[in-house]
Amino acid sequence: MENETITLMKVGVRSLQLTLSGVLLLFISSSCKNSPNQQRVVEKERMIELMAEVYLVEMHYQKAYGIPGLYQEPLERALIPIFKKHQISRKQYELSFTYYASHPSLFLEMNESVIQRYNEASIQR
Repeated sequence: MENETITLMKVGVRSLQLTLSGVLLLFISSSCKNSPNQQRVVEKERMIELMAEVYLVEMHYQKAYGIPGLYQEPLERALIPIFKKHQISRKQYELSFTYYASHPSLFLEMNESVIQRYNEASIQR
């Protein structure tokens, strides 16, 4: 009787281990494939357009006021139409910005594209 109880306990523990392992694998695979952050990251080319517009507005306020504390609120209000135009939220922009910034070579490439756009626009003027 005692051996049967020990055997049943071993089977129960093993079954629990397998179940927990399966749940863990499922969680890991689904979080890697369908991370909410990955789903909400703005596509690269669209993000470059956004960055170019946001950077221009930020540069204007930085040049006009100098001290970030003086222009933070007006800057936030000035960015609202840009986010509406591109149909994204400020939070989604920040999440995307953080995502791309965490990939330095990609982020550098994107910033170089922004600079190239500025140069092309200034040549056309």
